Amino acid sequence: MDLIEEFIDQYNKQYDFYSELAKIGNGKLESELAKRGIKAIVSYRAKHPNRLQDKLRQRLTEKNYKTIKDIYDDIVDLAGVRVALYFPSDRELVDEIVRELFSIKKVKTFPEESHNPKHSKRFSGYWATHYRVAIKPTDKGRDRYQSSLFEIQVASVLMHAWSEVEHDLVYKPLSGDLSEEELAILDEINGLVITGEIALERLQKAITKRTMGSKEIVDRYEMTNLIVNSLNKNYLQKLKLGDTSNISKYLNTTSRIDTKTFSKYIEKINQGVKETISDQILNMVVKDHYKDNIKENSLKEYFVSVSGPNKDTSGFELFVKAWIVLEKAMSYYNRENSILHRKYFVPDFKKLSEAKVLTQKDISELNNFRKTRNQLLHGIETPPDKYLNKAYSRLRELTEKIIDQINNKELVAQLKSELTELT
Repeated sequence: MDLIEEFIDQYNKQYDFYSELAKIGNGKLESELAKRGIKAIVSYRAKHPNRLQDKLRQRLTEKNYKTIKDIYDDIVDLAGVRVALYFPSDRELVDEIVRELFSIKKVKTFPEESHNPKHSKRFSGYWATHYRVAIKPTDKGRDRYQSSLFEIQVASVLMHAWSEVEHDLVYKPLSGDLSEEELAILDEINGLVITGEIALERLQKAITKRTMGSKEIVDRYEMTNLIVNSLNKNYLQKLKLGDTSNISKYLNTTSRIDTKTFSKYIEKINQGVKETISDQILNMVVKDHYKDNIKENSLKEYFVSVSGPNKDTSGFELFVKAWIVLEKAMSYYNRENSILHRKYFVPDFKKLSEAKVLTQKDISELNNFRKTRNQLLHGIETPPDKYLNKAYSRLRELTEKIIDQINNKELVAQLKSELTELT
């Protein structure tokens, strides 16, 4: 038995393992893409032993494998996941998701400058991003998969289709080398695919235009599309998009929002803060909805949708509402002290320390409370009731300290009334 046969024999025993590894990667990506409103077809596979053996025979002369480990190190896609995007420009959004979900070992972007195609081409060939990744150590119950790498290929649906045809006919010929005419036809098809990608990008912009002209945003796909295509590229380079599904959940449990209002939130996105675009919009929506509907149970309904009907979410609601009052107090305080802000507002508690309104310990507490607020809104973590009750009481105390620094007595009375209503 030669080295390649020995490797294939071993791989046959591991085939189910690699298939399950690819399935795990597929499931995580498919779920996250759907949540965030990114249209794509996600598929997975473990490399078929017969195809793999043919590939290794072809590469043997070039690679000169000495050990089985050499083969494992060389073949990066024993397990693979393919993300076929409806819209090519969403590759940047998928990049954000891949980096959040997996440990990145290597990234390759095509076309590569160093790549020499097997035949003369007029068009640029394959446009895609390939990731070599591993399951993160934080993924519970998947310890046995964490040491193995798999590949994620991200490209448009059109590019994936063309790539399959070219790869099988040119790089894995089963019936002899292609003629010059056949290669020219493949090149021509590549040109059509590139034209098709341009058309897909135009279609995406047309959808955005239609959404902006409609009364309300119908689903999370339209929402993500509207956010991404309304922002300047600089915003997407400086800020992460984040999880748009939280905005959808909130709106679905409260009421639809008209597109004009939603567009105003997008205009207020602040590049100067560390929060994601989605977090900024969600916080603006929650704050404004609470301001207009103080006595409604919208927050409680949202937390039930995030945490489940069997979880008591009254503490969640009180804490987040108290934080909203805190932000309002900070906004009024800033206005009186000529600290103006037009974009999305994140309270800068350092100003309160400089003015001797709060101590450094107070500010440290508020920064921790901000993290708790974010965790509650995102459904990431459920703090113990004992901690949440104590944090809520302390948050009220600190909010009252800030309110007492406001000169406008009507505003002071209004804010204190809102705090009283929380109890």
